[in-house]
Amino acid sequence: MAVIGIDLGTTNSLAAVWRDGEVCLIPDKSGNYIIPSIVAVDTDGNILTGYAAREEELLAPERCASNFKRFMGTEKCYHMAGHKFRPEELSALVLKKIKEGAEEFLGEEVTEAVISVPAYFNNDQRYATKLAAQLAGIACERIINEPSAAALTVRREEIFGKRKEEEAESVNTEDETEEQCLLVFDLGGGTLDVSIVDCFENIVEITAIAGDNHLGGADFDKAIAVSFCAENNLDWEALSEQEKTALMFEGRRCKEALSVQETVTMTYQRDEKYFSMELTSEKLFTFAPGLFRRIRNIILRAVSDAGLQLLDITQVLLVGGSSRMPAVQRFLSQLFGREIAASAEPDFLVARGVGIYAGMKERREELKDIIITDVCPFSLGVRVQGDLADGKGKMCMMIERNNILPCRVTKYFVTTSEFQEEVPIVVYQGESYHPEQNLKIGEFCLSVPKAPAGEEGVFVTFTYNINGILEVFAVSNSTGQKKSVTMVSGFGQLSSDKLTEKKEWIRAQQYLLQEEEEQKAILSMAERLFAETSGAVREYVDQMIQYYNYAWKSKSLVQIRKAGKKVLQGLLAVDMQLKQSLFDQEILDEKFDWEEEEE
Repeated sequence: MAVIGIDLGTTNSLAAVWRDGEVCLIPDKSGNYIIPSIVAVDTDGNILTGYAAREEELLAPERCASNFKRFMGTEKCYHMAGHKFRPEELSALVLKKIKEGAEEFLGEEVTEAVISVPAYFNNDQRYATKLAAQLAGIACERIINEPSAAALTVRREEIFGKRKEEEAESVNTEDETEEQCLLVFDLGGGTLDVSIVDCFENIVEITAIAGDNHLGGADFDKAIAVSFCAENNLDWEALSEQEKTALMFEGRRCKEALSVQETVTMTYQRDEKYFSMELTSEKLFTFAPGLFRRIRNIILRAVSDAGLQLLDITQVLLVGGSSRMPAVQRFLSQLFGREIAASAEPDFLVARGVGIYAGMKERREELKDIIITDVCPFSLGVRVQGDLADGKGKMCMMIERNNILPCRVTKYFVTTSEFQEEVPIVVYQGESYHPEQNLKIGEFCLSVPKAPAGEEGVFVTFTYNINGILEVFAVSNSTGQKKSVTMVSGFGQLSSDKLTEKKEWIRAQQYLLQEEEEQKAILSMAERLFAETSGAVREYVDQMIQYYNYAWKSKSLVQIRKAGKKVLQGLLAVDMQLKQSLFDQEILDEKFDWEEEEE
């Protein structure tokens, strides 16, 4: 039974495993390493995930859910085609697909996984992630922060990977390998994490983290879409959900195109009228100044918490697909005063790191010498009597944010009322002075003998381990009475029966066969392109639809696979060139002759 690593992303998810001395990315049944974190319910009631769901989202967003990772640990509910889903249930459906693909690839059962989360996930969000894994039939004892996983990938490759000859002869290589201070900038589809990492020999030590769970590539997509509307005198708020989704999709496509070209033309058709806008990286700065300010503040906070200055950072490691944006790289270069370039395969760094950690959890011999430490993302404390006239409580910090895990802290508290019979211990997570503005994660009471205020007291101990589990231990100073409570998130507590019911429902969801899922994705893409094009291009798309449907009628798996490959290549060519109107006439002249394929 294998232990795998899963990068459960806001936009895309990946999986990896440690095999034969190396980390190996795990493809799905169609050979894709990257799986869109999207769930849809089609008109027949089938549950779709991945690419099929992504295409469905463009046609019928009301039947789809995406970016639900942003709402993990909340009570948000998604309504789709008569079904109700919580974010952790949607994540469970994505994890189930990953699990089944991994089992087919590895040829063995997958029972356990290490899952990465944004470093700035709070207690409820981490608990919801573990609950999603449980619903998918996967044990998840260990959660690792995404930037930590990326740093682990890079450090492992530097120490144990095969170096190029010129790097081995470089004067600075040895020093960089021995000691580094990394800033991991992880900008994904929905979250931003910044971690400061000290690396020395085989030790990877996280010293500070900061982040924003509602800042990512999707926010840039929306900024582009909203600016497009403003430039073309369209009312963004008055658009339908399908129109907003389509515009954000175009914004994302143009944003990605800026990685390889200086200028992109964004166009959109509405009510038989065409709208357009020229987009450049410089223009993106004017569209989203607030987003860049938030990025700057998060970086400065992480650096400050680590007790450093920007000049102390020896390397900036860019992680996440959204870090590919030239505008982001240019902004970081200006902030640090030196060239900041994209990392190699930024989409895969976290997944590879989680795969390495899965190997460490399996106690693989070749990984036994690697040591990785992490930090507490938020401060943890208890509510005590406040000093203000309003009588409200205040936060007494027990474990400050960015303390290295595991850690243990003990403090002494006395009674505040005359002849008090018990001491309430209410535990919060957060940085605010006022407890009610932080996240309450648990409470209990310890009995004490009646006495005047201040004469009785309790010792309270917080123990926070590497798996993010907080144990609170209290003991009466005078009687020795003890009480120990493991703080489990108050969010989404399910009874045993309800948990079993949800697990059974998710287990019973039968995903479409590989060919059926590919058919859904291809035909949805074709129908979308048919609606977006006209004239010869639309006729070309129509030919592909007919050709593909004819192949399905043959019921020949060989013909279906061959036709699917050919049609997908044609659709991708149309999709890529659609906005630039650079259609290759030779492609348009091609005829789809299914009789030729039957030979």
